[in-house]
Amino acid sequence: MTFYSALLPPVRATGAAAWPVMVAWRMSWLVLLCGWVGLLLRGCWVSGLIAGGAAIMIGRLLPLTVALPLLGGLHLILALNAPDLRQWELRLRGYRPARGVYATDPKAALLRWMDHDRSRPLSPVS
Repeated sequence: MTFYSALLPPVRATGAAAWPVMVAWRMSWLVLLCGWVGLLLRGCWVSGLIAGGAAIMIGRLLPLTVALPLLGGLHLILALNAPDLRQWELRLRGYRPARGVYATDPKAALLRWMDHDRSRPLSPVS
């Protein structure tokens, strides 16, 4: 079962950017297969570039027999920690976690958030 947590946007956000971002707490298959490029595609620029630099350094400095298992392990570690990295990157951008908003799908998490926060209109389209 996959759980989703909500991160609320910065106070200055308006329009469609004022809605929460739902982060799925599961392993990212994209990151497992593509590594640091998958993190970049998910929008995790800081951690993706740091992991990319580490992967390039590993590939250039170590012999191939040592580098391949390390790069495979790096892909696995990044894939398992992708939700934490995504949440960290969103918090760097000013998002903050919503308390008590966890659900088994993104729509249910959005509905729970809307139940807690009655100050927003019920329709995300303005």
